[in-house]
Formats: sequence, C-alpha cells, structure tokens
Amino acid sequence: MKKLLALTLCSLSFAALARETVSFTHFGNGGGRQSFYACDYAESQTETFLSVLGATNIDVSCSGGIQPWGSAQPVSVRAGFDLPAVVTNTVESVEVEGDTWSPACGLNVQIINTIVKKFPNVQVVKKSDACAFVSSNYYYLLNITR
Repeated sequence: MKKLLALTLCSLSFAALARETVSFTHFGNGGGRQSFYACDYAESQTETFLSVLGATNIDVSCSGGIQPWGSAQPVSVRAGFDLPAVVTNTVESVEVEGDTWSPACGLNVQIINTIVKKFPNVQVVKKSDACAFVSSNYYYLLNITR
C-alpha cells in the first residue's frame, strides 16, 4: 500500500511540473492610438493559439478590458496549460496570420510572442509582427514537432 501511495504522489508531482503558465497585460497603445479589447476576445484568442501549438488542459482567465458599463482598462490574461507530449520527430509547418477582418494586431502578436516561448517543440521560422495600426496584418510560420 505504501508503494502505491508513493507512486501516486510521484506521478502527481510530475504532472504538476508539466503544467505551464503565462500571463501578460496588453496596454493597447501601439500604432499611435489607444485600443481596448473585451476579455472574451483576449481569452478566446489565447486559447486558440495555445490549441494550435498543441497545449491541452487549457484554462484562461482575464481581467480588465471593456466593461458593460462603458469603462475600459487594459486586458490582463493568465493561462495555465499542459505542454504537448512530443512522440515523433514529425514536423508540421503551421501559418498563423491576421488580416483586416481579424484586427487586434498588437494583442494577437503579444499573445503569440508570450506563449511560443513556453513551447520547446515550436520553432519560429519566419514572422512579420510589426503592428503599425490595430488593423495591421501579422504573420508567423511555425515548425511544430509533434
């Protein structure tokens, strides 16, 4: 019984070590003007990008942002997730890009640049992430080892 308990505790501690977290605050003052976003959008984009990179067990929370009563603050995002288990040496090329139909260049670039650092299996091959305007386009070519 003691061995089973010890094995269980070891596996729980290893699982806890595999959990990653990121957090950031987006002040939205790029491109010469102030931009504010709803927390729903910031959470959704963070979860989407984490999923693209292969994260699992994703939990995203946000504070600030555009409030229903009209006030607006910078969005602060915190995400917890598990890194993917790399089981092969298969490399998948993935493009992540924005366009004028999907604005928020500065926010999306900040999300990507913040989370990609946590993934040792992801290599940024090419990027264009200068956000002169909120509606600027951004582009990343990523090699993801799966």
